[in-house]
Amino acid sequence: MVKLTLYYKPECWLCDTAEEMLNGLAEKYDIEINKTDITSSDELYELYRFDIPVFEFKDGSTLNGRIKKKDLMKKLEENKE
Repeated sequence: MVKLTLYYKPECWLCDTAEEMLNGLAEKYDIEINKTDITSSDELYELYRFDIPVFEFKDGSTLNGRIKKKDLMKKLEENKE
C-alpha cells in the first residue's frame, strides 16, 4: 500500500489529469489518497497555489506541476509499505 496526499484546486485541468493518472495506477500499487483542496485554507493556498497538483508521499518527498508517469511510478515504488 502507498499512502499519499493530493493537493489540488477545483477546476484545475492539471489536477484532474494527475488524479486520472494516479487512479490508473491505484490497483497496481494499492494507493490510499487523501485529497486536500487548497482553497479550503488560506495557508494551503499560499503554500501550493503555484505548484498544484502536488503529490506528497509518506517519506516527505513531493511531485508537482506537470507530473510524468515514470516519475510517479518511481515514487510509488519507493513509498510502498
